[in-house]
Amino acid sequence: MINDIKYIRACSVSELEEKKGLRVISDNGGEAAVFKVKGKIFAVDNVCPHNHTPKMHLGKIKDNDILCPVHLYKFSLRTGKNLNNQTSGLKTYEVKIIDNDVYIEEPKPADFNFTF
Repeated sequence: MINDIKYIRACSVSELEEKKGLRVISDNGGEAAVFKVKGKIFAVDNVCPHNHTPKMHLGKIKDNDILCPVHLYKFSLRTGKNLNNQTSGLKTYEVKIIDNDVYIEEPKPADFNFTF
């Protein structure tokens, strides 16, 4: 824990490819998508708030925004704000780099059921 926030190790910095997402699943079942854009590392919820699909790690990066690969909803990687103003925003997670390892705030599990 750092400042009362629980962090988990996501990967090493060298494992991240520019503008390619990495799916991270915590022990509690929460998921995050981690991206490196112009050397800066971002972590967001891997579950799109629009359609509840855990595929944000497959999203396309444009500038500092991510497009959901399912319906192309656009979110800010910095703030999580929905840039389409059609659904709630995307949860963002704090990122810490310690000894070339990427630690992210532990993602919370989804509070809905994926089965239809």
